[in-house]
Amino acid sequence: MDGSSLIKKYETMNDTVRGNWMNLWQECADWCFPTNDNINRIRVAGQEKPPQRMIDTCIEANYSFASGFFSHMFPPNTVWAKFRHPSPMMMANKNVANYFEEVSRIAHKIIIESNFAQEEFQSLLSLGCFGTNCLSLEEDDRSVVRFRNYIVDDIRIAENHLHEVDTVAREYTLTSRQVIQKFGEEATKAAQLDRVFNDMEQGKENKYKFVQFISPRGDFKYGSLKATDKPFASYHVSKDTKEIIKESGFDYNPFKVSRFMVGNEEVYGRSPMSMILGTARRTNVVYRSLMIASEQQANPQWLIPDDDSVSGMSNRAGSFIKWRATNPNGKPERLQPNGNPALAKDMYDMHETQIKKMFFNHLFRPLDQYRNMTATEVNERMTTDLMTLTPFVARYIEEHVTPIMNHLYYVLQKRKLLPPVPAELAESPEYEVDYVGRLSLATKSFETMGAVNTMRVFGELAQMNPQALQSLENVDYDALFQEIWFANSSSMNALKDPSKVEEEREERAEQAEMQRNIQAMPAMADAAQKISGKVDPESLMAQEVMSGQGLGEVG
Repeated sequence: MDGSSLIKKYETMNDTVRGNWMNLWQECADWCFPTNDNINRIRVAGQEKPPQRMIDTCIEANYSFASGFFSHMFPPNTVWAKFRHPSPMMMANKNVANYFEEVSRIAHKIIIESNFAQEEFQSLLSLGCFGTNCLSLEEDDRSVVRFRNYIVDDIRIAENHLHEVDTVAREYTLTSRQVIQKFGEEATKAAQLDRVFNDMEQGKENKYKFVQFISPRGDFKYGSLKATDKPFASYHVSKDTKEIIKESGFDYNPFKVSRFMVGNEEVYGRSPMSMILGTARRTNVVYRSLMIASEQQANPQWLIPDDDSVSGMSNRAGSFIKWRATNPNGKPERLQPNGNPALAKDMYDMHETQIKKMFFNHLFRPLDQYRNMTATEVNERMTTDLMTLTPFVARYIEEHVTPIMNHLYYVLQKRKLLPPVPAELAESPEYEVDYVGRLSLATKSFETMGAVNTMRVFGELAQMNPQALQSLENVDYDALFQEIWFANSSSMNALKDPSKVEEEREERAEQAEMQRNIQAMPAMADAAQKISGKVDPESLMAQEVMSGQGLGEVG
């Protein structure tokens, strides 16, 4: 593939967003993401943003959505992503459980020490505003991995036949000095960018445009260490000369793209902001009316004659207003305001609530609505309400979070930062990533609630018909306990080995049987005495009775 065809393909991808998409993104950014409102406008760095809106409700709602989603999905003081084996039986093995527990803690430490929190928060802001976000993951010698957020205007995406985003292209700009630093002198000369060297000699800082194009490579060689044989090809092409200045590759696509929701025959996502643009426009109009009505109430208009008999009109406190006293009807007076600020305020509050609900703010601020409830009731209500986010959370995990964790595991393994793999995993070297943030647990609660609710129903039926309890004999309680423990993402290291549990149960059963025999000894001795008339003092039965009752003689 040559540079000209790559540039042509990028331009084709670019044509799909010109017009409708860019206009939509621009308006969404104007309402809720003003720091990135240069979609189809030219902005100078540091330039003040023009006040094109009168309300900040959408900005507040988007920030509340991003911060609430981040804290519920990625709690910073918790290992929110746990690596584990798909089989609970394998995780019951101590060596396997210890291995995945250590891997999870190493991965969490690397994420905490990187710039993940800052870039992921920016990425969530982009998701709430534009509906499409993109976070890149690259290896870094200082912090192992480094993340960077790209807003939707900086990238162009394409899907495969499964409607998965597997191709990402982006346009970027470098100065002359940055071109040499990034690609080197030989590659710059090979790309026919001789002007770069002229700029360096003359001390100029001209800017050059490049396109990075990442897509699956059809003829990759599995396990090859050569960059040009990796599963994902990466090309850097100069837009000026249409020459490939660098070709490399990756084992994993470094760009993790996610969509909030996708419309029919659309590749880019739809955002909460894009679905309430009409409400935002109406809210702006209502707010303007509210301000006008409030100002008229606070500072009513003046009614004066049109014969210039009044002069020195002023709204300042203590000011003098001159009027012609010979004309009693010419005295200036205030007009009675006829606006209704209370009604405008109610309308504004209603629209503001609609906007915040569209951004799911009510799910992340439970104390605003869950009043006069116990902690248990609040927790149950929150879990139920958070389930409304299940479709979005499932898509976000599949498209964004899991690819990040799989890529991170690959980097840690490549850099030999993981513990040795136990021998038990040799036959089944699989893993999955389980998420323990509040949002993730809410989406998985149905797995455990089904069994618990079924047993509760049969417990209630048993009050009417005791035979209903016999149906519960079908349940293997040990297996159910492990399934619920596993589904709730609890640490498998805290569980005992099944064989040890059986040994302890057998010991307790033997002790219980021995205790029952001891308690039955007096009755057995009494029965024997009644039959024979006398018990041998040297018999075990007599000794047990004497030791239990403190008797010095039997018979």
